Amino acid sequence: MIDFTKLIELYISRKDKFVKSDDRAKRRVDYFKEISEIEASAEMSKEEKRARKNSAAQKLTGNGLASQELVDYYFRHPDFINFEIIAPIVGFWDQILIKTIDDGKITRLEIDLKAYRKEVGLASGSLLIISLIFLLLLNWGSGFIHFMANNYYLGKGVAGIAYLVFISPVFMLFMFVFYLLLNLTDLKRLVK
Repeated sequence: MIDFTKLIELYISRKDKFVKSDDRAKRRVDYFKEISEIEASAEMSKEEKRARKNSAAQKLTGNGLASQELVDYYFRHPDFINFEIIAPIVGFWDQILIKTIDDGKITRLEIDLKAYRKEVGLASGSLLIISLIFLLLLNWGSGFIHFMANNYYLGKGVAGIAYLVFISPVFMLFMFVFYLLLNLTDLKRLVK
């Protein structure tokens, strides 16, 4: 039997994808128009041009980590389509990149392998420690819930919910570090 709620959801999400694509296209047109106006301006100093180009790149990507040099590099790179999405991800790991710059443009990006291994090690170690803390808290959860229920006359359900709220920041921290580790391991594919 056809579920009409799923059909409605598919129809709405389809329309949302077109809206997002249209919005991205408008942002790209505005970005290139703004960059060409900045380049054509003769009364701006070199520093002001650089600052305004970086502002335009940040407006395009919606992220303060993106620089105009990175956006321009990924725009010119033939292997990447969504340059406004990739530039902030790579910009976050800027300290482990080796940039080759020619005429004010990045011509080549490489990963500093020593710094990269250090970051992967630190992220993996952090993930391991947070995982152990989270598993220990889960292991002690039953005892804590019984202690709270017996000594403070709380229901086990209320104590369980309170304990889940108590350990949820550790879980959120685990998810954040896991996301950073995934981004870091994906960096080798994004830096060509």
